[in-house]
Amino acid sequence: MHFTIERKRLVKMLESVRRKLPGQKRKDKEVRLYACAARVFVEANGVTAGEEALVLRDGGCRQPLEQFLALVKSYANKENVTIEADELSLRMFTSTRTVSDFTRDVKPPVDFVVGGVTDTWVAGGNK
Repeated sequence: MHFTIERKRLVKMLESVRRKLPGQKRKDKEVRLYACAARVFVEANGVTAGEEALVLRDGGCRQPLEQFLALVKSYANKENVTIEADELSLRMFTSTRTVSDFTRDVKPPVDFVVGGVTDTWVAGGNK
């Protein structure tokens, strides 16, 4: 998994999935982080949040939610974050973390239509 995303958007996504839903007995301690279909998704507590990103390699893993959120917030001076993960670790700038449940086979929660940019579209045709 390898992607670049705006740091503030990733923080908002993580904060939106960290809250326990009404009727849920316990909060999830881990967040599922995955990148595919030109988007990054996070899942926890029965909530999925997604945002467009530059996805260079599909994949997914699990991270401790509060610790991962604190790590992303610690790079407040960065506009974008690039995250790379494999079976052994997740890397972001100079930080390295262990991963659990890493997979290269991920699918988006719903089907998205990703439009292609063509010369005709750029020239203003086919509106």
